[in-house]
Amino acid sequence: MRAIYGSVYHFAPQTFILPSESSKFMEECMRQEAVWICKPADLSRGRKIFLFKDVRDLQYDQAVIVQRYVRNPLLIGQYKWDMRVYVLVTCFHPLTVYVYREGLARFGTDVFDLTDLNNKYSHLTNFSINKFSIAHNVRKEVVGAGSKWTFRQLNGYLQSVGLNVEVLWAEIKKIAVLTLLMIAPEVPE
Repeated sequence: MRAIYGSVYHFAPQTFILPSESSKFMEECMRQEAVWICKPADLSRGRKIFLFKDVRDLQYDQAVIVQRYVRNPLLIGQYKWDMRVYVLVTCFHPLTVYVYREGLARFGTDVFDLTDLNNKYSHLTNFSINKFSIAHNVRKEVVGAGSKWTFRQLNGYLQSVGLNVEVLWAEIKKIAVLTLLMIAPEVPE
């Protein structure tokens, strides 16, 4: 979609599906140094996810997704976070989408640190991983104890630091629709 429609699809990091795109990935690795994140295509809850810089550290025994790692994410209290946004699609013809305004913000439980790519508590936000961190129930500055916020908490924090939450939600809705448009032609009427 990025090749066809351009910058409107620049919301996802550069991605390769391995092994089918191995040669393209190797070309990109030769072109410039980067940090990459490798995710098994058919697993969940953060299992077998790892970060690497050196392509010699990339070892996998199943289909994987490799993405350029976001080196400067928006942090909250020095912690990496993501949003678990729930989207309901009731129809593809015409496309009818509902984005639920409540959900979860999930946090890493160790301070974000690009110098330690092996610290899963710093780089992964999956609750199934972070619940085992010794810092999970420790009260952290800004974030607090645990590794989850509701969107109500997240929106309040973002507003308190001057971010426009309505603009954020407009972008989330746009990304949801653009993502669904990629598969819409394959969905039977």
